[in-house]
Amino acid sequence: MDELVKKIAALGLPGVVLIVVMATTGLTGAAAITTALALLGGPAGMLGGIAVLGLTALITDALAKVGLENLLTAVYCDRRHRAPHGKLLQELDALIILDGDIKDRLRLTIQDGCGCSGRVDVELSEISRTAIAILDAVEGMTPAHHRDFKNAQPSARLCDGTTIRTWKNTVGVDHVFLADYNDRMIYGGFVGWVHAAGLQQAIAQIKRELT
Repeated sequence: MDELVKKIAALGLPGVVLIVVMATTGLTGAAAITTALALLGGPAGMLGGIAVLGLTALITDALAKVGLENLLTAVYCDRRHRAPHGKLLQELDALIILDGDIKDRLRLTIQDGCGCSGRVDVELSEISRTAIAILDAVEGMTPAHHRDFKNAQPSARLCDGTTIRTWKNTVGVDHVFLADYNDRMIYGGFVGWVHAAGLQQAIAQIKRELT
């Protein structure tokens, strides 16, 4: 996932448009590239190399696992460190094919880094730090967007009052969050289907050792 995000981010706007086209039209391969090029109004060289790299197949897989918004969030989390935020915001405003609500949340990603980290910068107890270390060790763990925290339901409470909250999105991707005793998110992450069992094992370990 991380490697795919870096490759898409390196393409800049053409990569973003390709993701949106594939997610909203269901097109793949050469058809998706042709449609994206038509929207961009640019030369074939802007996206021509994608077919060789096989990125369209990887993008299709990523969209199925994490969804359009999570994939775009990851891409913009990478790009915000490489391009002026003003330029990225102008680019986002020009994407007329993208849903307005998603645009609003991506603006927060570009401006403030919302959704770019699985951790919130607060003072953590030793128990919370241990729980986070266990979750971070799960293969495929990816930072979850803070907006999904409200969807997660309490699963267990740790010795220090930290709550484990879990949620499965509409495409079956497992999310896990940690909330402090004031019910504020202190950690959030998700894994693809292939790593779901590893996440469940980590949650079971946390419940066994820290509750």
